[in-house]
Amino acid sequence: MLAGALIALMAGVFISVQGSLNAMVGTRASVGAVISIPVLFQLAIYTGWILLNQNFRREVFGIFELHFGVTYLLLSALLGIGIMVTMTLSFMKVGPLLALSLVVFSQLAISLAIEHFGCFGTQVTPVSLIRVAGLALMLLGTFLFAQK
Repeated sequence: MLAGALIALMAGVFISVQGSLNAMVGTRASVGAVISIPVLFQLAIYTGWILLNQNFRREVFGIFELHFGVTYLLLSALLGIGIMVTMTLSFMKVGPLLALSLVVFSQLAISLAIEHFGCFGTQVTPVSLIRVAGLALMLLGTFLFAQK
């Protein structure tokens, strides 16, 4: 549990720094360039890793045997590009603090629905008053962050 929490905190740091860097570069170059360079870099790293690591190669090609595995991962890749574009644009328009507050709020709201309905194979956890209150507090915090 602690390891998972630490990894989640690291992800938050990475997202904050990446979004800020992308926004900084995006003000001087096109957003398309800001998105293309990391995607091409990741593609080169993954291609090299697949070619050099036999076990990883087996795992990657094993995905093709899964029912809908490739379809879901292609959708995931498109969502990843959407994340980079929307994060970069939102950081440029409203700044890192408000952008991330809104991102976290929307993640919590969608995650609440995903768990409530058991989407994507998650365990069903019904919406409760305490969870809705937590979401409302997050929205209040976002409103407070928006105040100058």
